[in-house]
Amino acid sequence: MFKTLIKKITFYDKLYFALKDSVIYQLRKRFMGQVANMVYGSPSKNFFVIGVTGTNGKTTTVNLLHKILNEHVSKTVMVSTANIKIGNQDLENNKKMTSLDVFDLQSILATAKDSGCKIAVLEASSHGLNQYRFEGVEFDFAVLTNITHDHLDFHGTFERYTKAKEKLFRYVLENKKQDKYAAFPADDKIGKQRFEDMPFDKKLSYSINASSNLRASNIQISHTGTTFSFNYLGQSYDVKTKLVGEFNVYNILAALSVVLQMGVDINQVIKSIEGFETVTGRMEQIEKNWIRYFVDFAHTPDALEKTLDYLSKIKWTGRLITLFWAPGNRDKTKRPIMGEIAAQYSDIVIATDDDPDTENRLEIIEQLVMNIKNKQQGKDLFLIPERTLAIKFACEIAKEWDIVMFAGKGHETMQLTNFGKRKWSDKEEVLRNLMNN
Repeated sequence: MFKTLIKKITFYDKLYFALKDSVIYQLRKRFMGQVANMVYGSPSKNFFVIGVTGTNGKTTTVNLLHKILNEHVSKTVMVSTANIKIGNQDLENNKKMTSLDVFDLQSILATAKDSGCKIAVLEASSHGLNQYRFEGVEFDFAVLTNITHDHLDFHGTFERYTKAKEKLFRYVLENKKQDKYAAFPADDKIGKQRFEDMPFDKKLSYSINASSNLRASNIQISHTGTTFSFNYLGQSYDVKTKLVGEFNVYNILAALSVVLQMGVDINQVIKSIEGFETVTGRMEQIEKNWIRYFVDFAHTPDALEKTLDYLSKIKWTGRLITLFWAPGNRDKTKRPIMGEIAAQYSDIVIATDDDPDTENRLEIIEQLVMNIKNKQQGKDLFLIPERTLAIKFACEIAKEWDIVMFAGKGHETMQLTNFGKRKWSDKEEVLRNLMNN
């Protein structure tokens, strides 16, 4: 499917990728990383450093790891797309990027070291890895959540994208620290093939379906949370969490794969999981007048499908209304795929734009809906090229027992319009409309 949808790369695209992969480019990026590392005194040498990469689930996994380790092992610093934490102190990640640049990252690690942190949990995007933003960071542990379609505008091909993820695991293998750890999902064929045979000192696979070291079963999902069991070293344990959906079971398993290898007490870990709250912009739920509204960051085909599949299963007598979008000047190949997914699971689809940047907003929306065949415009398909109006419309048409999904922005607090940046919050916009209804 990807092969037929990936756009033909023009001469300028080829030149861009050639320059990006050139030895000179790579040397320059690596040099800047080492300079930043030296300027701040190589802070990562003082930490047990965990890197989490993957297409989806990174932010939730990183936040859960931070909670467990900060509560039961040692003061922990965390850097994720949605937030930054040094111990219990919250800092905002307002850079609109998953992985900070080398100087910002080393600065945070140095500050965390001075504040007494002993563990660092870092979200590692394919962009950040490909651009050597983690150069100089000595990773102990590499974690993969999954590998699916995303960022092909930047990487060019799925193979390049996968290789970028692999760099995190290479960082662990190349460091000078004694033990090298890894965790990967056995249900992810690409991840398993790529990382299963790498020579780590300790590695653990996790899954729901495939055979693995850590496997979940008896999964029960509702709109208020999830329960499941997992087997580890011949023993079975029960978990109750406020997180919803099977995709979050995978995120919990990823976190478990880390802390269990670190020797953290399982019963203490389970208590932390039970007390873990939803991350900002990750399936955040608002309820009013028997209508449930969800704000989520789902911005890839895989993430959108998993969230809508979950919502369609918990839907009772009402409708599933999905508002979704795709950013401008980004991977265009995923737009029609996401449109098909939205139409497959939803009763009503609202296609809008956000972060159009320099692209024509109507063209973005047209690409989103170009493959939708089972919806009729004006009846159960609506094209609204202004997110403010689209959210207002979604709130107005919602009835008792409906579920309304606002996908794509999640935690983000900034919008890149044709006229520049402006402050934005899907959650605040939804709440404002609900107050007026």
